Amino acid sequence: MNVDYIRLVPHVASIICYNTRMAKRLTKENLFKIGALVLTVAAFAGAVFAVSKIMAGRNEGTPVHTGNGKQVFTHDGKDYYLNDNIETILVMGIDTDENIGQTGKYVNNSQADVIYLFVIDNKAKTYRTLQLNRNTITGIKTLSADGRDTGITNMQLSLSHSYGRDDSDRCLNTVDAVSALLYDIDIDHYVSLTMDAIPVLNDSVGGVTVTVPEDMTAADPSFVKGATVTLHGDQAEKFVRSRMSLPNDTNEFRMQRQQLFMSDWRDKVNSKIGGDLGFALNMILDISPYMVSDMSVNALADFANTLSDYEDLGSMSPEGEVRDGELFKEFIVDRVDLENKVVDLFYKEANG
Repeated sequence: MNVDYIRLVPHVASIICYNTRMAKRLTKENLFKIGALVLTVAAFAGAVFAVSKIMAGRNEGTPVHTGNGKQVFTHDGKDYYLNDNIETILVMGIDTDENIGQTGKYVNNSQADVIYLFVIDNKAKTYRTLQLNRNTITGIKTLSADGRDTGITNMQLSLSHSYGRDDSDRCLNTVDAVSALLYDIDIDHYVSLTMDAIPVLNDSVGGVTVTVPEDMTAADPSFVKGATVTLHGDQAEKFVRSRMSLPNDTNEFRMQRQQLFMSDWRDKVNSKIGGDLGFALNMILDISPYMVSDMSVNALADFANTLSDYEDLGSMSPEGEVRDGELFKEFIVDRVDLENKVVDLFYKEANG
């Protein structure tokens, strides 16, 4: 419980006790006033308690604990040990209409619109991707305009990238939010790319080919439902990013298109790497002006080359419910489904 709430309780009690002792001297009007005062104080105490629950840790009742010196996840009556062979890389697509960089601003309009976590099993030589909905409501670290820590606030996951002292700090804030959402899974590395990088990535493989799932002619005349289109230049960004102008303006539809784009792009990257060992390095150099990462250019190229030899086991996304928030859409993740996916991706049965 929040310490401010604990300190408030004795004050509420003393007000009630004092007014009980004075009851014989009270008029009907004063009784009404004191009753209103007590209700007001009690309501304030309740509000403080409610806020303390929101501002408290993001994993209340977390199934993660330690056993035999290992991280253990208890799920559906079974214990699972963390898979030591797992490596994770968080990839973020950043939407912003300003050049942020090292501006010294602690709060800005930079948002993580695309959020993929690559989960790599270096022993099995496989990898999977977990796609997270940008509208997922979860606890994120927030800052005031002057850089003071203002605690944990429940809001859209994408907004985690709006808080930080510089680009790296904003990335780390998103890393922390995703880690907490996934029951404190360690995230080893991060890569963020502004949306300006999409045409560069697309053209590096000679154009990504997609089948347009729904009418998108408001974004591009060639985006007719059912049409097979090889994207070139700015078409790629329109396909991946467009939303508000479309008949289906949901983020879920945009996530579907991101998956279509990523699927063909990965296949073409792997094919290119197979025929040119220097392809990955050249591609990373081309997108480096749009990129922030804790990995070097060479390390990222090595990572791309490694994944081309690993088996892609596909992508998944947590299930949940889309709701209308006060200002924006909110995605409320299904905790049971999320736990299932966390266990599947990161853990192995203790007796297995």
